Amino acid sequence: MPLISIIIRSKNEEKWIDHCLSSVFSQNHKDFEVILVDNCSTDSTLKIARRYPVEKILNIDNFLPGLSINEGIRASSGDYIVCLSAHCVPRNESWLANLVSNFKDNNVAGVYGRQLPVAFTEPSDKRDLLTVFGEDKRIQIKDYFFHNANSMFRRDIWQEIPFDEEVTNIEDRVWGKKVIEKGYNLIYEPLAGVFHHHGLHHGNNPERARGVISVIEKVDHNLVNELPESLKPENSNVCAVIPIKDDEINQISLELLADLILELKSSNFVQEIYILSSEKSFSDQFEVKFIDRMKIDKIDNLSLDEVLSRALGEIEITGIFPDSLIYINHDYFFRPSDIFDDLISKQKINGYDCVFPGLIDYSHYWSKDKFSDFKQNDSSMYSRDRRSPNYKALYGLGCLTSSWLIRSGEMIGGKIGILPIYEARYSMRRKEKDYAWIYDKLKFQEAKLNFT
Repeated sequence: MPLISIIIRSKNEEKWIDHCLSSVFSQNHKDFEVILVDNCSTDSTLKIARRYPVEKILNIDNFLPGLSINEGIRASSGDYIVCLSAHCVPRNESWLANLVSNFKDNNVAGVYGRQLPVAFTEPSDKRDLLTVFGEDKRIQIKDYFFHNANSMFRRDIWQEIPFDEEVTNIEDRVWGKKVIEKGYNLIYEPLAGVFHHHGLHHGNNPERARGVISVIEKVDHNLVNELPESLKPENSNVCAVIPIKDDEINQISLELLADLILELKSSNFVQEIYILSSEKSFSDQFEVKFIDRMKIDKIDNLSLDEVLSRALGEIEITGIFPDSLIYINHDYFFRPSDIFDDLISKQKINGYDCVFPGLIDYSHYWSKDKFSDFKQNDSSMYSRDRRSPNYKALYGLGCLTSSWLIRSGEMIGGKIGILPIYEARYSMRRKEKDYAWIYDKLKFQEAKLNFT
């Protein structure tokens, strides 16, 4: 029997469960089992969890926090129980060892660890996490604060004092109060840290929070802007997908495709490159992976969102599970240098679900409303330095989208970021014939510039 049982509670956590389990199964302390208690997830949470050696997966319909923990413990066998939220990621490989090391004293009933924000946590949640969970270890004799997003306790204590199965929240503090009243101690262990992106209160009073967090960021910049290892750009698992239709191929498009693939191969962060085509020779010619266009039923009638969703399915069948896909159209004449790494860095550091290039545009635009009346986007006549720009989406330059969003059938959605593009030439495409002569001229100028 394992010494420790880790109870992970989840509901629609496909964005986080992979990061959570990856860190859990990388622990130095190996004597544990994992029990997943899932509250009717409708996304890919369970599919992703089954990639790991999870001992048991329990489904619970009527979620109550204490009930779900108790059900998980009843299905477990360890002498010590860990509670971990599926969207929490252990900070390092000694997280579990640092928790269990506190139970040498028989009077210790439970231990809870530190909770840290990630770089893109909302300011109010950063404030709360950094002010509540400090760096000093505490032995709590009267204070019954306890937090089951990241905790460990003894099975024999739980058998004496199980969690309340009727309360709708703070089951951990209800339990902590009963434990303290019985004469046991609780311990706060800052060395057993996890990243908890949404914090304690999911955001409140944003302006006040920004003021507090701006001071903390100056004092402890690295801590406030930290990321789990698996979320750092250099550890990302990004696959590029280049869809190609049969009628799009000519000599110019092949040259542009060759240039694009060279740029992708020079990226520090793109892991795999896929050409989605009915012509396998392209993947052989350019030494990249192949997705057979003919395998996707009625592909010519599908939206780009649907095509990418099907492409992701074809990739995952092979045992490769990207955290994001980057869609690229090969018919753009120019791309900014390092654009793919810039997109990936921007996504990871800011927690974007989708990020794409946007051409800065200060033009005035008009549109019709439902009554066919014209309305303008900006009525001011100030100079550009006093106006906010518009952004023309350039998805084909490289649109990076999280896999969970693509699985849901969307390429654009969730928390969106835009990589500013300042030069109009990056919007030039092969299909736009008016640009052909400009392309030739700029290519000549670039070659001359490089030569000199």
